[in-house]
Amino acid sequence: MSEEDDKGSPVQVYVYDLSRGLARVYSPMMLGFQIDAVYHTSVVVRGKEYYLDQGIRAIPVHSSHHSKYGQPLEIIDVGETFIDDEILQEFIADLNNHDELKYHAEKYDLFTNNCNHFTNTLIEFLCDSQLEERILKLPEAVLATPAGQMLRQMIQNQA
Repeated sequence: MSEEDDKGSPVQVYVYDLSRGLARVYSPMMLGFQIDAVYHTSVVVRGKEYYLDQGIRAIPVHSSHHSKYGQPLEIIDVGETFIDDEILQEFIADLNNHDELKYHAEKYDLFTNNCNHFTNTLIEFLCDSQLEERILKLPEAVLATPAGQMLRQMIQNQA
């Protein structure tokens, strides 16, 4: 084992705001409390950014993904991994081929199965870490409001 094999690779979570600032402005009026953002997260390890968008995607860091979501609001260091790229790719292939297809477009749910849930699954695998609750639990807080219930109903009616 080389010295490089002994060193872990940093794992980061990139946090984006899908509302581009509007959630902070309008959430007090709509929800009765302020939310800072409508979070979209991704996992960055060894120069690749893994995220959920119509399935699991992997792109080089700082590529076209940012033109769609803007620059990250913040970058969270979640730990380091000793899992190599081959095992990581096998894990992602397993997620893509699992019978439930949890992270495919058909199973996406804004409140219960979104990009933040995928991020949590991946960082748990890579470095036994968890996504911050302020991000992961935000949909539950929104659903606990009348406006959140109305939003859920509107989304379900369009499906």
